[in-house]
Amino acid sequence: MNILQYEALVKTLEYGTLSRAAEEMGYTQSGLSRMINGLEEQLNITLLERDRAGVRLTPEGEVVMPYIMDVLNAQKSLEEVVGQINGQQMGLIRIGTFNSASSQWLPGMIREFTEDHPDVRFELVHGTDEETATLTESGRLDLTFTDYPTKYDLQEDFLLSDPIVCIFASDDPYAKRKSIRLEELKNLPYVALNEGVDDEITRILAVNKIELNARFVESDDHAVVAMVEQGLGTSLMSEMMLQGFKENVTQVPLDPPAYRKLGIACRDKDKLSLAASAFMEHVKRWVAARYPEERQVPLG
Repeated sequence: MNILQYEALVKTLEYGTLSRAAEEMGYTQSGLSRMINGLEEQLNITLLERDRAGVRLTPEGEVVMPYIMDVLNAQKSLEEVVGQINGQQMGLIRIGTFNSASSQWLPGMIREFTEDHPDVRFELVHGTDEETATLTESGRLDLTFTDYPTKYDLQEDFLLSDPIVCIFASDDPYAKRKSIRLEELKNLPYVALNEGVDDEITRILAVNKIELNARFVESDDHAVVAMVEQGLGTSLMSEMMLQGFKENVTQVPLDPPAYRKLGIACRDKDKLSLAASAFMEHVKRWVAARYPEERQVPLG
């Protein structure tokens, strides 16, 4: 057994098919298949189920996969330690993220971090809260931005209470309001955003027993804002999601206020690579330096 066999298995699962994984890794499909077959023979278990739909772990594969990820992460940590001994700061950090974190936070976070750690590389994986948390639980991601508090088996630090607001086209009569109650939205056409970290908005609506008239459901925040700008409906979004938009929309605060609570999580802080551990601390400092202190505690 060797590291390349473990990496071949992980990449095959990541891309879903042997052909795609082989292409990404620079192998022939038959060569990659031989590597995984060899690993299965050495472990004396079948790791993958293969069919026309792609590949997935067998029950036995599910059991051993966390240990394989531990080996790969230990190898990465060893490479980082050796690099530091040799005067280098290096490593790969795999991060689970969603649209607004990718556009509003990560560019600045990574730029500042790489000024002191120029040889660190990043792999960003977009997905729902469930998808990225599950990948982090399994060890396939080092860190993930997530809903706070997370319901997954992860170690998490709180980052920010992000106010939720209602948006309207600027020529909509509701745009002149100083605030709006959730129950007032019941009879308005609604453009729903499924961004990935949407549990907070869903919970707020459920707690208040509000069922909105969702005429559209979008996963792209730009599309949601564009629809609202054209007068197709209203939407609930967080202030962070709306940063940088120049569209002709107006934010109206909720009464009472509501917040999307965000955190950063990992599988086990004690097992993070040096680079990932340093970046997690950097993320917390970066957020703390840019937002008011009253939003750096869980609100709502």
